Amino acid sequence: MSLKDIFLKNNLNNIGGKENIILLLLFLVSFFLSLFIFLVISGFFSFNAKLVNVSSLLVLNSVLVFLIILFISYKVRNLLLFRKEGRSGSYLQIQLSAFFAIITFIPSIFVTIFSLLFFDQGIKTWFTEKVNTAISGSKFISESYFKEHSNNLKNDIMFLSKEINNEKVAFFTDRERLTILLDSLASVKFIDEVIIFERSGQLLAKYGSSFVIDKEPPPPLWSIFRADDGEISVFTNKTNDRVRGIVKLNRVIPTYLYAGRNVDSMVLSRVNSVNDAANQYLDLEKNIENFQRQFYILFIAINLLVIMLSIWFGLLFAGRIIFPIKTIINASEKISSGDLKTRIKKFSKFNDFNTLSNSLNKMVDKLVEQKKKLITAKENINIRRKFTENVIEGITAGIIYLDLKFNIVLYNKRSKEILNKSSLNGSILDIFPDVKNILNDFISTKFKSIEKQIRFSDSTSQKIINIKINSEVQNKKRRGIILTFDDVTELVSAQKKAAWSNVARYLAHEIRNPLTPIKISAQRLQKNFLKKILNNDTLETCTNTIVRQVNEIEKLVTEFSDFARMPTINLKNEDIYVILKQEIDSQKIINKEVEYRLKSKHKKIIIDIDKSQMRRVIINLLKNSYDAIEEKKVKKIHVEIIKRNNFLEIIFDDNGYGFPNDIDKLFEPYITNKKNGTGLGLSICKKIIEDHCGEITLKKSRELGGASVNIKLFINIDK
Repeated sequence: MSLKDIFLKNNLNNIGGKENIILLLLFLVSFFLSLFIFLVISGFFSFNAKLVNVSSLLVLNSVLVFLIILFISYKVRNLLLFRKEGRSGSYLQIQLSAFFAIITFIPSIFVTIFSLLFFDQGIKTWFTEKVNTAISGSKFISESYFKEHSNNLKNDIMFLSKEINNEKVAFFTDRERLTILLDSLASVKFIDEVIIFERSGQLLAKYGSSFVIDKEPPPPLWSIFRADDGEISVFTNKTNDRVRGIVKLNRVIPTYLYAGRNVDSMVLSRVNSVNDAANQYLDLEKNIENFQRQFYILFIAINLLVIMLSIWFGLLFAGRIIFPIKTIINASEKISSGDLKTRIKKFSKFNDFNTLSNSLNKMVDKLVEQKKKLITAKENINIRRKFTENVIEGITAGIIYLDLKFNIVLYNKRSKEILNKSSLNGSILDIFPDVKNILNDFISTKFKSIEKQIRFSDSTSQKIINIKINSEVQNKKRRGIILTFDDVTELVSAQKKAAWSNVARYLAHEIRNPLTPIKISAQRLQKNFLKKILNNDTLETCTNTIVRQVNEIEKLVTEFSDFARMPTINLKNEDIYVILKQEIDSQKIINKEVEYRLKSKHKKIIIDIDKSQMRRVIINLLKNSYDAIEEKKVKKIHVEIIKRNNFLEIIFDDNGYGFPNDIDKLFEPYITNKKNGTGLGLSICKKIIEDHCGEITLKKSRELGGASVNIKLFINIDK
């Protein structure tokens, strides 16, 4: 910091010292004193303004204003000396102080001149002879109105008191007679309400239809004192809607007659208002010159006070503005260069700039916070992006995002698996031409969501694919097309199996019923009539045919029933190698011309299976293999057991004619490529293996060139 800055800082510190505290106190005292004088002159206070010496207060206020002018003049003199010496900041202080003085002085002069002129003209207008005559006349009329009502009530009360006083003393103890007399007298004089009471407060009699006199506060004490002196006091109640009067009756016990008559409350209120206004007007007229002089002095003092205050504020403002501005500018330059650690310390003696410094500090804090938030948001966006990518990659459906020209922009891993492609680039129409018609329908429906199912064939298999197309819209503008598709081949196959299972259950039930009586009837014909008929060859042939065909139908019905209602598996620890060896040995005895071979590194393989159902699978697969190689000269069926970490593979290979192209359909019910096959064998095998939580697949045999069936069973299977 340079010597000039040090001097400027010290000079600015002096500006906020004890002098300013004294000057502030003078301003406050002068302001509140001027306000008090104005309120006294204007009659704001309810106490008697004559008790306050306004002239003395004006002199005191003038002295305070003079002291303020001396203080300000002293400061301006020092500032001019600083300017003459060329001290830094003095010129700005002078300019700002002069600016504040000018913008305050010029309006104040105009306001003062016009205010005094308007005030003087207004005073002259108020106190013309016509206004004086009108106010005096109004006062006279209002006083006459009230006086007339008061005199009438006084006369009526005097009449009532004389009539009551003429009665005997004992008359006051007979309240019924007293009330009757009071009613008759009050009715004659048109008095609205009357009560007679003792000084103790004891009520002797009362009269009045809308009686409220006994509900109001008691008569004022001065009226009772005057009644004790033998006078009749007349006054109004607080609501100004009744004129009251009270007089003392001639009785040993102090007793009073208190009467009232209804009058227009608005009239009485106006009467009081007119009297008060007239009295104030007459008092002001007597002291008009003194009032004008006091007002002029007060108004000039207030204007001088405002001008001095503006000059003082300019000095303070100019003195305080230099150092903080320089500090803030330096800090701003550091912040703009990227130093976000810079902070502006709180100005202990420059409070006017603390708001700006706090704002800049908050701005820097906010920049730091926003920078952190941006970094965090970027990290969160990356996390969400990775999460979204993982979710999209993990779902079973394929998702492809297209632009409006059907070019592939984004896709997930499952899309490549379903379409059996190593990569998806270019137009979707080239990679997935089957979707062309669906896209055309999507465009023709004005990009409304559309869902369809198609058959898709690739080099290895035929699939049933469910496709759904939606459009992406942002800010009411179409951005692209979202293509979602899923391989539902297994789902459709399962639905078909369920449907065929119901059909098989129904057919088995309906066909089995007539088979038994047909078979029994044919057997009885053989037993009872075959010996009796001479030429019995025809009968024997017919009955044998019936029995044989019935047996075939029963076999078919049994397969229907087995397919429709598979028993629940009962898992136990069994040696799968032994089971396979037993079944293969049995087939070797039946089909001696076939080369059966069982390969396994392990001669004992314990696994949790249902022995009976697994035998059924093995027998069915061996039978299918034999049917496939029946017409071959060289017949080979090889079975291999491969034990891996947590699962077991059983591979059935033959050198037959193999499987057709649509291998997946072979697992569907009643689908077969054999002449006499029912199409239920592989379906039953697949169901049993799946019940064991395993897998069964069909493919071409690499070893023998025919069919290959691969069964995968988990070793530690959950029961």
